[in-house]
Amino acid sequence: MWQEWIVGVVVALAAVSLLWRYLPRRWRQQAGHWVPALAPVASKSAGCGGCSGCEGECCAPAVKKP
Repeated sequence: MWQEWIVGVVVALAAVSLLWRYLPRRWRQQAGHWVPALAPVASKSAGCGGCSGCEGECCAPAVKKP
């Protein structure tokens, strides 16, 4: 019986995490007023997360300058 409770809690936490990730940024910022640890971190880059998915300048390997 306790295993079912544990699985239920894990699934509930995963669902909350997924919902939090896809909430609009404005809602997450408002929630950050109540709990500062939940506020989104401001990004210093122009949207590049370093995933090398776009193969742009910010994602390209470092080029040696002469």
